[in-house]
Amino acid sequence: MDYKEILQSAGYPTDILCLDFETYFDTEYGLGKMSTIEYINDSRFELAGVGWLWPDSDKTHFEGGYKWTNEAVNAMWTNWGDEATWVVQNAKFDITILQTKFGIVPKYIIDLKDLACHYDSQMSHKLEDVAKMFGLKPKGDTQQFKGLHWDDATEEQHKNLAEYCINDVELETELFKILLPKLSNPAFELQLMRHTLDLWLHKRFAIDMKLATSLKMKMRSKMAQTVKDSGYTVKELRSQKFVKFLQEVLPEGENVPMKQGKRGNIMAMAKNDEACQELLVHPKKEVRDLVLARLSVKSWPTHIKRVEGIVAQAKANGGLLRVPLQYYAGHTGRYGGSEGINLQNFGGRGRAGSGIDPLIGEVRKLLCTPDINFVLGIGDSAQIEARMLAWLAGQQDLLDGFARGEDVYSVFATTLFRSPVRKARKTDPVSIAKMLDIRRGFGKDAVLGCGYGMGSAKFYSRCIQNPSLRPLFDSGQYDYGFIEKLIKTYRTTYPLIPAYWNDVERAFSRCIRFPHLQPEVGPVQFSCLEGTVHVRLPSGRILYYRHAQMSKKGIKYHHGPLWGGSITENIDQAISRDLLGYWILKCEENNLKILLTVHDEIVILVDVMKQDEQMKLFESILCTVPDWAKGLPVAAEVKVSENYSK
Repeated sequence: MDYKEILQSAGYPTDILCLDFETYFDTEYGLGKMSTIEYINDSRFELAGVGWLWPDSDKTHFEGGYKWTNEAVNAMWTNWGDEATWVVQNAKFDITILQTKFGIVPKYIIDLKDLACHYDSQMSHKLEDVAKMFGLKPKGDTQQFKGLHWDDATEEQHKNLAEYCINDVELETELFKILLPKLSNPAFELQLMRHTLDLWLHKRFAIDMKLATSLKMKMRSKMAQTVKDSGYTVKELRSQKFVKFLQEVLPEGENVPMKQGKRGNIMAMAKNDEACQELLVHPKKEVRDLVLARLSVKSWPTHIKRVEGIVAQAKANGGLLRVPLQYYAGHTGRYGGSEGINLQNFGGRGRAGSGIDPLIGEVRKLLCTPDINFVLGIGDSAQIEARMLAWLAGQQDLLDGFARGEDVYSVFATTLFRSPVRKARKTDPVSIAKMLDIRRGFGKDAVLGCGYGMGSAKFYSRCIQNPSLRPLFDSGQYDYGFIEKLIKTYRTTYPLIPAYWNDVERAFSRCIRFPHLQPEVGPVQFSCLEGTVHVRLPSGRILYYRHAQMSKKGIKYHHGPLWGGSITENIDQAISRDLLGYWILKCEENNLKILLTVHDEIVILVDVMKQDEQMKLFESILCTVPDWAKGLPVAAEVKVSENYSK
């Protein structure tokens, strides 16, 4: 279908109005220096002009200066309003200007960045890069207008700005016609795009300013204590001298791990670097402590900055925080954070994680209900990925356990330890309760963490990075052999799950080798078109793997290597995301106001006077599935709170 047929099928107007604002910026004032809402609501904000392409028009228009820009925008709204689909490159910018400066929020809006994200979430979504990728004319250089006020500019500069803006509008219009047909399941996805934009435009949180101040003080204190314990200064830990310090504490024969940087070799000291992860679990405590101190002086300022960013954005918006989520931020379609505050990351989940400091999780409590007559309703889809995996693989015993509401973590732990395991009770002796908690915890870690092929080395590494588990391994109570046993037990207890990894990998590779084939693995279909593997999910959405090919080392695509476990993880998380989207739209259909979603969790605004009624409805929605997920047992945990808490 072409773009008009797609718009019509989704209930959108087939006439498009492409819009692009130009605004003043300089070295100290610009989107590179501040968040979008701070920039737009700053006293220095100035409209330099607007470019647009009318529906079915062959000519792109531009008006410069505040007066003519104002008249042009009002004319657009008067002539087209909700009779057109408004297309922009960055809705958080252009539509927020329409909203805050003109009081206009069109009903039908499509953000080109969202379309580009859906096509490939990992590529650059800058207009100049996407245009280059599709062989369109180059975008101009915006830096020529830095520090330029419209009223002070020459006629030549006015002309240059007009040409620059017109070129942008024409590129955006062409890209819209290219990218919209690549949007899979458009009727559903366009609604999710608009929902995401509405979170930014209309749904807002109050911020606990006292807690923000307290958190910043505690974070600074924790960083200071870590630095003090290391015996070095912040400056030393951040400097290149750290190589020397680390080399001095490493055992003889071991060297500081290095990697290739933009300007030669650099230390492999980013937290996600495999070498850094290995140093964090190094047998020598001095090594672990020094690396932890280095990471501390790098990470705590980032967390402090996020708290400051949340406060600053709320203040710039009259005291209420807009929710900036990025639609389709990952390959699976899941949301990501944006605007420098990342409301999708409030600490790790699961016990065998990386030992996320609890203080980081406290940041979520900054988000409060904006009115004393309302509370927050928080609903979490329980174990959705593990349930989804059992459903996909046909692991019926595990699926039945979820459906019956069994404590599947204890069930697996009982098999692993060959001794009954259950949740600890208040009446249990302390030693028994502790033993049950530890053993059930390993059961939980396995059920939630081993479904995508995690091996013994990685599981072991995660365990000994966790402060609560490390002592158990240092003491010899548990060891690497135990982890090997755990992994083997998981795969033999649930054999259809490893078999599913193999089936998925086989189907993926077959359609690369034989593009005329369209193999299926359960409700998922694989096909290959011009080097791009299409994985069609039961919802109808497609995951695209560009430049997929086979090599002696296995499968790879544009963004790296793949194997059955990683593809399974993509599929599981993508379908879980589609379920989240289904619940989001069901909440909206039932007038439940969503304020935020975080992974598999939804936060709504609940009227205190209607609390029981709304929470009952909320829970019932989270416990239903669409027709394409028939047979998938789901469950939800819901609660109310004055702030966003776990």
